Amino acid sequence: MKSVLVGLSPDTDSLATITWAAEYAGRLAAPLRVVLADGGSLTALYNAVATVRGRHPHLSLSAMTAEDGLADALLERTADAHVTVVDRHVATAGIAAAVAAEATCPVAAVSPGVCWAAQNRPVLVGADGTEHSEQALRWAFAEADRLGTGVRVVYSQPRGAGTERRNSVFDLLSLFAGRYPSMEVQLHTLTCAPAKALAWHAQFASMVVIGHREHGLGGRIYRKLLRDATCPVVLAGPDTALDAAPATSTLDIARS
Repeated sequence: MKSVLVGLSPDTDSLATITWAAEYAGRLAAPLRVVLADGGSLTALYNAVATVRGRHPHLSLSAMTAEDGLADALLERTADAHVTVVDRHVATAGIAAAVAAEATCPVAAVSPGVCWAAQNRPVLVGADGTEHSEQALRWAFAEADRLGTGVRVVYSQPRGAGTERRNSVFDLLSLFAGRYPSMEVQLHTLTCAPAKALAWHAQFASMVVIGHREHGLGGRIYRKLLRDATCPVVLAGPDTALDAAPATSTLDIARS
């Protein structure tokens, strides 16, 4: 299993970020790798690592320093990462999007105070029928399978829009649900703004996953979710893709 990679910088809440990532790594049975970018606090790093070691004594954990800025330091190490974790304040500065655009793993942005719920919450994912959301769907289904939970899909359809994108979403969900027949899959179709819908559903999720877009609507959705979502926001980049075998399945479709 590849590692959960955590990036720390002077702007990072080190303890909150590492604590969430450590629980994540434990649930995946993955090693935790922490990189401190140039200018970060060694004292904060040592204290956070010591705290995590005390709470997760069996977790494979290593920490290192880098002379580069955070984005470059992470990109040098993402080839061996399953997911990269950063503080949400860092993500608002564009670092998460920059890393996700080039990395082969998604980037999760975590707010201080966010923790894993005792019960398994579903992975929430936004779908709009484009190739960007297909990347997000692929990763969300695979990750929910690893975590032993379900998937909640939100498709926000503009009023008066045609059926092509909606049908594309339905086809993809049938494809992915067929690969994971025992997984609970919910589809919610709405006519409100995508960011508003995802932010509301985020209260019931372990994380919310969206596809990466360098410009346009996807970027605005990401920024709004960073501000409003109550769970970590995961950005699946253009190289974050998993194969799915063709199949059919019955979906729990909810319109709200």
